[in-house]
Amino acid sequence: MVRIFGWVVGLAVLCANPVEAKPPQQPFLTLGAPADVPRGFVELCRSLQQVCDTLAGRPSLRLVGGSRPSLDTIGAGQLDQDQARMSLLQRIGARVNAHVRQQSDWATYGIGELWRPSGSGRSAVGDCEDIAIEKRLELVAAGFPTERLFFAIVFQSRVGLHTVLVARLDEGDMVLDSLSAFIEPWSKTRYQWLIAEYPGDPTRWRAIS
Repeated sequence: MVRIFGWVVGLAVLCANPVEAKPPQQPFLTLGAPADVPRGFVELCRSLQQVCDTLAGRPSLRLVGGSRPSLDTIGAGQLDQDQARMSLLQRIGARVNAHVRQQSDWATYGIGELWRPSGSGRSAVGDCEDIAIEKRLELVAAGFPTERLFFAIVFQSRVGLHTVLVARLDEGDMVLDSLSAFIEPWSKTRYQWLIAEYPGDPTRWRAIS
């Protein structure tokens, strides 16, 4: 797997319908050789350290108070069941997709690539990685295990490079996609899977075998 810094620049060209591909029918993504951390993610952690601490599951540094929208939380006992986890994924995924107006970083910030939480209020805007960050923050705030959430970068010819959020359930890896209203297993998506964050450690990224 080649290094991917050059590819990440293309993350600004993100919205279209997926084309046909044939991923393997495996429940979990297989991570291989080390890969460079996307530059946008590195810059996010340098500029908004508290956001990265929250994504990494450092409880003492999680966002509190009015910094996130109010959520429907579920108890720790319920989180032991995939059904309860899937219900939470569906609620938050649908809410964020419905509330965020999708817009490129050029249009929002005047630069080609910037990873920031989109928010989910009335004025929320963002592209694929911004929406993925927002979903992940809201899931963490609602009690979803942080070590079961990670970002992945995928590709297809009509979309280009694209960032999605992956949630690891006991039955397999499920994809929360800004381009889809559905949450589905990674192996049923129509993407080529390139790299992913190592679950539980946002500082490590791996090529997807």
